[in-house]
Amino acid sequence: MSERAQQIDKVRVKAGRLIRVVNTQKPKLSSANAQYYAVWVEDADGGNERCLLFTDKQIEAAATRASRNPEDLPKKGKLVDMFD
Repeated sequence: MSERAQQIDKVRVKAGRLIRVVNTQKPKLSSANAQYYAVWVEDADGGNERCLLFTDKQIEAAATRASRNPEDLPKKGKLVDMFD
């Protein structure tokens, strides 16, 4: 396989923003997380917009997975990278 990841959706890759949010409905004496990371995502065609929530451990696991599989990471264009 080539160095460049094969994308299923033919779109430019854009950086997202992870935003920490407070768990406003955490029950007392609960082991639920006090905060989450929220990120808004949409399908390649711009539809199906939704917000996803992740824990610290889920973000760490995703970062570890990405570091172990660099060949699968889509590349950002130079122009997009300049405006990040």
